[in-house]
Parts: sequence; C-alpha cells; structure tokens
Amino acid sequence: MMIVRVTALVSVRPAGVILAAIVVDGGPPPAGTELRVRVPRRLLREDPMVGETWTVDGPARATRWGRQVDATGAVRALPEGALIREYLADHVPGIGRERANRLWRAFGTDLPRALLEGDVATLAAALAPDRPLLGPRIAAAAVRAWKDAAEEAALVAWLQAQGVADIRATRRIAAILGGKAVETLERNPFILVPFLPWTSLDALGRRLLAQAGRRRPEDAPERLVGAVDATMKAVIASGATAIRDRNLRAAVASRLAVEVAHPRLAAALAAGLRNGAMVAAPGGRWRAPGCAVLEQAVLDRLGDILALRHVRGTSATPLDFRSALAAYPGARTLHPEQREAVLKVLSTPFACLRGGAGVGKTTVVRTLCDLWDRTGGDVILAAIAGKAALRLSKGAGRLARTLFRLTRELDERAEIDRRLLEVVEADEEVILLGRRSQLAEVTPHSLVIVDESSMVDLASMHGLLRRMPAGARLVLVGDERQLPPVGFGVIFHALVTDPGITASLTVVHRQTETSGIPRVASVLRERTVPPLTPYGGLAEGVSFLPAKDAAAIRERILRVYQDLAADDPLVVAPTKGGPSGIRELNEALHDLHVEADRLDEIAGPLGQRFSPGEPVVHARTDYNRGLFNGSLGRVVTVARDGLVAQFEGTAHHFGREELLDLELGYALTCHRAQGSQAARVIIALTPCRLLDPSWVYTALTRGEQQVVLVGDTETLGQALRQPWAVDRRATGFRWPGVGRTVRDARRVSSPPQVP
Repeated sequence: MMIVRVTALVSVRPAGVILAAIVVDGGPPPAGTELRVRVPRRLLREDPMVGETWTVDGPARATRWGRQVDATGAVRALPEGALIREYLADHVPGIGRERANRLWRAFGTDLPRALLEGDVATLAAALAPDRPLLGPRIAAAAVRAWKDAAEEAALVAWLQAQGVADIRATRRIAAILGGKAVETLERNPFILVPFLPWTSLDALGRRLLAQAGRRRPEDAPERLVGAVDATMKAVIASGATAIRDRNLRAAVASRLAVEVAHPRLAAALAAGLRNGAMVAAPGGRWRAPGCAVLEQAVLDRLGDILALRHVRGTSATPLDFRSALAAYPGARTLHPEQREAVLKVLSTPFACLRGGAGVGKTTVVRTLCDLWDRTGGDVILAAIAGKAALRLSKGAGRLARTLFRLTRELDERAEIDRRLLEVVEADEEVILLGRRSQLAEVTPHSLVIVDESSMVDLASMHGLLRRMPAGARLVLVGDERQLPPVGFGVIFHALVTDPGITASLTVVHRQTETSGIPRVASVLRERTVPPLTPYGGLAEGVSFLPAKDAAAIRERILRVYQDLAADDPLVVAPTKGGPSGIRELNEALHDLHVEADRLDEIAGPLGQRFSPGEPVVHARTDYNRGLFNGSLGRVVTVARDGLVAQFEGTAHHFGREELLDLELGYALTCHRAQGSQAARVIIALTPCRLLDPSWVYTALTRGEQQVVLVGDTETLGQALRQPWAVDRRATGFRWPGVGRTVRDARRVSSPPQVP
C-alpha cells in the first residue's frame, strides 16, 4: 500500500483512469518516486482530481512509460484532514479548532503516525511554539487521548479515507462496533445503514466489496439486506412501524435501482426476511423488527396490568369508588358525564380518558387524584412536554413531571437502592437516602396518570411500562384527534377505540359566549369547516383573516402579531422555509422586537440573532442541562460571549458557539407547539402536504382565548378533506380489545409472502 499525490490525469475512459502521481509515503517504490497508476472504473466512486491524495494498493512494475501500478485498490484520502482535525479538537482539552489546524499543516497525512509514535516535542512545537510550558502538556494530552482511543482513531482515519467526514457518525460507529470496527466494515460496509444516507452508503459499499474481490457487488447479499434495512429505517423515521407490501417493494426496488419485477428485488426481500431485517404481519404489511419487539412488549405489559381486575384484593372495587365519590366534596360540581368517567377509569387497573378541548379532562384528573389519595394510594403525574407537565401540575394541584424526568428519577432511585445494598460509609448513606427521598417512586399502590398521551411514542411508552411494578395502575389522558407522536409508533390512538377501557368526554364546559375555541374545535373534529368571523383585532374566540399566497400570509401575520403583542402570541406554521415559514417569520418578528425597544442582540455561528425578552426553542436534547429538543424558554440577557435564557424557571448560560442549540420561538411548527398553550395563537394556513385535519385541530387547540387563522378558505377546506394523520401511519400494534390495527381497521388478512 502506498500514498500518492495526483499530478495529472493521463487518461479518463469508461474502463478506468490513468493517473500521473508522486509517491508520498509507503511503497516500494520510495517517497518522491514518480509513477503512473491505472485504476479500473469498478474501484472508483468518482474520478480523481489533480492535487488529491490517494491510497493505492497493487505492485509497481516497469513499463515503457516508466513505473506503473495496476491498482487492486484505490481510495481517496482527504487532503484537508477534516475528520482528524475535528476529532482532535473535540476530544483533547486545550486543542481546539485552531491548534488542530496547526497540527495538520505541520504533519499532513503523517499526523496519525506522529500521534501514535508520541513525538511530544515536535507536536508541542507545532501546537504552541510560543508557550514552552503549555505546548508539551497539550501535546502529551493529544498523544494520550489518541493512544487511549487507538481503535477509534483507526476508524477515524479509515472513514476519512473512504470520504466519510461526519464526526458524530464516527463516534456512534465506534461505540457500537468497538475495536473491530474497521475489520467489520471492510467485511460488510452495509451495516452503516443507520449512520449514512443510502445513496452515499450504496456507492461506498459497492466500491469496498469490489475492492475485496466480490465479482458482482450489486448482487451481494450484504447490499440486498442493506437496501431492506435502509427502507425500514426510513419507515421508522416517518413515524410508522410497519409498511404495506406494495410500498415496501417499491421502496427497496428504488434503492436497488431496478424495476419491481426484477429478480434482484425478490432476492433482496428473501434475504431481508432471512436476516431479520423485516417481520411479516397480517394485513399485507411488514414490520420493523425492533419496533415489533417493543409493540409486543407494550401489548403484553398492558395486558398484565389489565389482568389485575380479576385478582381479588389488588384494587378497590367499583362500588368502593362510587361510595368514595359520593362523599367527595367536589362531586356536586361534576357533570354527570364527568362523574361516570371517574367511575369508569377507577373501575379498571388500566384505562384511557379521551376528549377534545374544553370538556373538563383536567377536572376529571384532579378528581381521580383526590379519590385515589383517599384510598391510601399515591399518584404519579407525567406529561411528555415540559409546558404540558406544568399545566397538569396547576390543574391537578400536585407535582407533575415530564415523562423523561420521571423515568430518569426512577432509574436513579433504582441505582441508589442498589448502592444501599452494598457496604457504604455512614455519611454516604445519609447523602444517598436524602437524594432518594427527593425522587419519584412508583409502587404497587401507585396510580400513574399520563397527560397528553397522544404525543407519547412507542419507545417512551415502553420505557414507562417496564419501570412500573406489578399492581401499579395506569391512566392515559389525551385527545386522539391531535397529531400523532413525533417519534415512531402509535399507542394511545389505537387504545381509545376500545370502549371497554375508554371513558369519553364530549360535553364542552370551558366556553363562554365570546370564547368559541372549544366549539370550533368540536366542529373541526368532524372534518367540517366551521363558521368563522372576520378578524377584528384583540378579541375572544376564533377569527379568519384572508390571504391568497405565502407572501400575503407573512405580511398579515406580522400585522396581527403586532396587534396582539402584549399577550406574547404564538405563531404556528406548517413549513420551515418560504415567506410564511417559521424561519422568515422568526427573523421578521425579531427585527420588529429589536426596533421597537432598541435592544442589544447577539448573533450565533450561523447568523441567528437573539435579544432580551425573546422566546427561544432548544433545538436538541441536552441531558446535562435537562433540556429537550423542543423545550421552550425566553432570553433574559445577552452579552458579547453569549446569552442567558430561562427554561421552566431555571436559567442557563449559552456561550456563542452553543447558540447553535437555540432557535427563535415566535413561530413554531405544529409538532413543536404540541403540548404547549398560549393565550393567543396565530395560524399560518400555508398550502403544503402537512396540512390535514390533525394539523389544523392541534394548532387551533393551542389557543386559550383567541385564535386567528390566516390564509385561504380553500386551503382550510382542502386540509380538512385529507385523512387524519394517524390514519396514514402504519403500525403493527394490535390491541385485542378492538381486534384490529390503527392503520387497517376493516380488514385483517394473512401476512405477505416473499416469492
């Protein structure tokens, strides 16, 4: 193997290319030797370019044109070393981007070898030539980090040679594959399906298989299974857990670049089934295997909870709760429908409470909590989003946690219990017991109530259920007409179709003559365009402001926002880009905010700007901060080096580089807004494929006092003529209470067959 630098392209033909090059390292021949390299087309993903560095395999021989290598392998080595530099900058304290660049300029492709050999003095001279004490310390740390992570470092260098420059993907690959990552990837590069886009991976995979001597890499079983894996990965990314047979065939055929009738597709499906890349399911569907395991586990656990109704002495009987309700001081204020819902929910160990806006779900939940307390049990409240948990806390009069925080506390409690079984010092035991007393606990006497359950995805539901001990009860509360979860799977929407476990609330209570949001929401639940009054400024209820195109929608939203600015309205839009997308709306509203109050602002690395008082969204999950993708906060102060923003009462400092994690929150997508509410909501009815009854209904029910729809009535009508979002999400979750899946409610047939 040798490393060569391309000096000229001698010939570029369909059969391959011939390069003029000079040896940089490796060999024989020695460094500095000029030679020609003949590379067959099957080894190339794209043509080499002058100045690039390539790693070449194959013996050199004398020809009439001088030394020539007939390459058996040829891989581009990125001359800029982007991946190695980023790796050092992120892994070694004190290196940073600038010093990593210095190392690359000093060593080039020899940098990995210099780090492994541990030449601290030379590395220090390159890192910090004017800091004789600091330079050696940083150099020693770099050498130690590189050697300690030699296996990961080898993977970094290998992936860079393959043209992969994604440091996050590299870390995930190293964590999963461990020390034999390179060997494993050379044997089957298509296991990178979870990490790389299919188009890039397919080209890389076929090239590596060809280099390994595979005669027909396009028909390799690894590639065929990889195409099925990539298809099922896309299914999960869409929020589904299953796919119809005809859709699967079309998607896999597209990835293999063949027609549906091509024998390669049949071979791929057979290989995918044989290797567990997909699982057959009734109704002519295929399930993602991991999702199938989770769905079955959720089904089994819910069945176990429900079976407690048949075990004597494990719970109060319906008659006990009827007597308790009769003695409950707040019973007189309950509507008969609410009273029956309370009794139905408490009559079974597992139940669902469903209902639209304004029907009194919070009132029922508060009653459930009070009655359960009176029986001597304990109540655990949770919701998927922080704003929803805060609202639940206020409505129920007790602490509610996010579902993530609840599971984290339960895990921490379990770890403390394990530690306490060991021999610990007395002072450590006091600390552990003190911390343990602050954490959530689910016991066999607990009633766990999860609000906004329509937002809970399959993985989150599974995580909660596996932490609930036998005897604990579960109540899922929500509105099945809202958007399905952001994550994959559908649980609540399927369960509420079973009248045996579901209490339904239909009578609207939270409404006055001037506030018609619940009334309009109930009309939308029927996929009917409601009567809407023209927008007239600050008011109660739902109104409409016509706008024919995206530019007009943007202009009118800005005007309405200024009318309602005193109440910090929330803008909900279906698109991110375009004149009425959330990016442009947020930028425009930022400008209005800064101009109105002449405020200071700070710009992030990508040009996003923030000022004091502005709403912001945390754009990724940060476990150290306890913030999630979609957490809503507000900027408190800005400075030259960053800003301080408050999230749910806790202040967080974000340095300038960390501003990548923040986005302005004047305008949100509907999924980001789900779980939150605002006194006044402005909805952009921008025509797009996302508009459907679920989207419109969810956006409208974010409003508490006023909702303003901005757009065209035809766009609204077209959205309401679409199927509900959940009906377009295929799943494999089958609740025996209804004997059907959410996706296919009418027909259950045999699993599909692979020819």
